[in-house]
Amino acid sequence: MHALRRALPLRDGKTVVLRTITPQDLPAWEKMILSCSSDTLFRRFEVRSHQAVLSRAKELWDAETVVIVAELEGALVGEARLCLLPGGQSAEFCVLVADPWQGVGIGAALTDFALDLAKAMGLEKILVEIIPENLRIIDFLRRRGFRFTAERDGRTYRGELCFPAVERNKRSP
Repeated sequence: MHALRRALPLRDGKTVVLRTITPQDLPAWEKMILSCSSDTLFRRFEVRSHQAVLSRAKELWDAETVVIVAELEGALVGEARLCLLPGGQSAEFCVLVADPWQGVGIGAALTDFALDLAKAMGLEKILVEIIPENLRIIDFLRRRGFRFTAERDGRTYRGELCFPAVERNKRSP
């Protein structure tokens, strides 16, 4: 996949650059992960250990995963991932914003960019899995059209967003 890039103003007046990750980003990605609280790590990765997350760095370059990073003032401050599922018509989506930069619009920017990219890729469906404690992101994604159902065990909510055929391939990010 070719490099993608979008610059967007944030609520605080700063500009964030959204782009696909490169191997040169690894040190900055590691620094971003270390700036996350254990609660933030748990909401995204379902582990509270920085080392456990850092040990998964090879996933950043998985052929079936598109990773978009948010760069602000030379630092990585967030990421979004589209993990393609077998068959290539749907993907799992997840987003992370490091604690110091939460609440300024980076998560919304990453989400909207990833959803635009998914449409441009011709995907039919985006899936998410979220722990019940993360009500803020559930509400946020509902406003973008996701529909949620609770798993029987009560440990997670599963959400999905379906793209009508007319939306797919309509525009590129």
